[in-house]
Amino acid sequence: MSRDAVRDRKLCSLRTALSQDDADSSAVWARYVDFTNTLDYSGLPLEIHQKVLRKCVPHPSVLRPFAARRMQGPAPPRPPHLYEARLKAVMRNIRSITPKPSLGDYNYVLEQFAAVGHLYGSMNVYDELRHALKLQPGARTFSLTLQSIAHRLTLPMYKSRRTKIQSDCAAFCKTLLNDMSSLDIPFTSAVLDLAMRISKETADQAIFSQLLKLVYGIDLDFPDHLPIQTDHSATVVAGIPQLPNFQPFSTAALNTIIDMIGRSGNVSKLVQAFEVLTQPLPPQASQHYSLEFDDEDDFGVVNPASTQPHQTPHARPNSTTYHLLLKHLSRANHSTLARHYLLQAFQLDRVVDRAVRTQIYHTPYKTPSPQFAINRHMLLSVFGTANRNKDMQLMRFVGYIARQTYRRKKNDMAYYSELRELQRQGRQPLAPDHDPSRPNSSLLPRESLVDAPSSSFHTTDSVSLTHLEPSPPVKYFDVSVHLEILQRDFEDIGDFYTQEFLPALARSTQRVKERLGRRVWNQKNLYLRTESGRSVVSRENWAEMVNFQEGRTADDESLSTKKGPGKVQPGQLVRGLATSAIGSCMLAGPLVPPIDFFDPSFHGN
Repeated sequence: MSRDAVRDRKLCSLRTALSQDDADSSAVWARYVDFTNTLDYSGLPLEIHQKVLRKCVPHPSVLRPFAARRMQGPAPPRPPHLYEARLKAVMRNIRSITPKPSLGDYNYVLEQFAAVGHLYGSMNVYDELRHALKLQPGARTFSLTLQSIAHRLTLPMYKSRRTKIQSDCAAFCKTLLNDMSSLDIPFTSAVLDLAMRISKETADQAIFSQLLKLVYGIDLDFPDHLPIQTDHSATVVAGIPQLPNFQPFSTAALNTIIDMIGRSGNVSKLVQAFEVLTQPLPPQASQHYSLEFDDEDDFGVVNPASTQPHQTPHARPNSTTYHLLLKHLSRANHSTLARHYLLQAFQLDRVVDRAVRTQIYHTPYKTPSPQFAINRHMLLSVFGTANRNKDMQLMRFVGYIARQTYRRKKNDMAYYSELRELQRQGRQPLAPDHDPSRPNSSLLPRESLVDAPSSSFHTTDSVSLTHLEPSPPVKYFDVSVHLEILQRDFEDIGDFYTQEFLPALARSTQRVKERLGRRVWNQKNLYLRTESGRSVVSRENWAEMVNFQEGRTADDESLSTKKGPGKVQPGQLVRGLATSAIGSCMLAGPLVPPIDFFDPSFHGN
């Protein structure tokens, strides 16, 4: 076979692999290597190399969880990117064909590295395109590089290298922000959110506070006011110039603030930030306070001219917001606030679901996807502090919330499953005045909790903005995706209740019984709520109170085969707790209802 025929056959095989939408990356790479090893790779067109670059490695959405699984366990460190050698080889071939590759090729490599948190690889790519090739980086280039830095800080790292990695991340972030300023590239909300995440992970409280003042106009010491004063030297330290306009405040920025304050352990500041940044006062409220009070005269009429109307930046909380809030409150052992916000999340879950159902009825084709749903992580955070503190009241409250949530998730799955079937049959119920061609936005509530994330725009000089960043695209409701989320939460809450809650409640209750039982056996008094005082309780009455049963005698058939020191003696009381998690208990009835207790079908109805 002639050389041209071999070349055409291998090129055709490579083109066929590249033309497939779901082509296997390993198959594409094998055909590409086969061609370049046999023939001169310079004979390939540039567009073939560029297609190979994008299809010789898995998609970043697939690579991110795969790389996370590789880091689990005590295995030795592996290369940050499993297919980095492939990317380098293709880029080397592209550079041999054209003296200046396109910025899109480098951005794709950065996207791959950002998916796995390849910190140093991303900076090497940035230095090559910025200094070696003199390419003009764009906003996406900086965003992907910062994303790689932020993702690396969330991955496991050795303690001996933690300090160096954090210092390198802070230095790289400052370099990128300074380059953006020198190149006059606009600071988008995504870039600034990433900068805040990096300062949070590096525990740089000063830079974090200055970023909030410069970017969003938020002073954590006085969140209801505009920053009283801004240190202009901080702009140099943070690497961000004085922006003409404050950026829109997003839910991602809210979650970053909640996480940063929660790590410091300041509960009062955490609650203050959450309440003010999610439920701000109206702009007219700023006219009722002033900074011009005299020291000796703290009363009187406030001068409204001294205080301009100010709308505090705010955003709607999502599931991550409440998870972070409950996690940090539980770590601070603040049971009262943890109980309060868990109950608030439980009620908000119903409000969001009812709003979704209403909007589906009126505008089924323009319903935004819900951003909040109660899940196992929220329950587990509050349950952890109850278990550590042996707070039985809070523990039973978590069990009640779990059972109610389990029932509601089950009902929601039945409702949305029926809705999906109606959609497939084209018989979805609509409002009488619904027009699919022209959705009526007036039917939607103005402050709907399932609307797109809200943003508050305001300027530093109280002047209207001349340029607003386009809002992110709205994710519309998909009943199939919603059902998958409901099914996952339903199974997680059921497993949490049966495998974690019930055994822990049984263990804690048993310890209380044993501790009080020793006082009864030593003829010491106990406080009884029914008698509103302390009194001595007999052993027989105590056994009846706590649901102890008399053990079977040693002549019993089931105990005759029992050997060892655990053998039950004749007449001995057997102590146990009636829960579905403790199958060996021999008590009359369950003290804790099972997970399906509130389901009518559980009772045979």
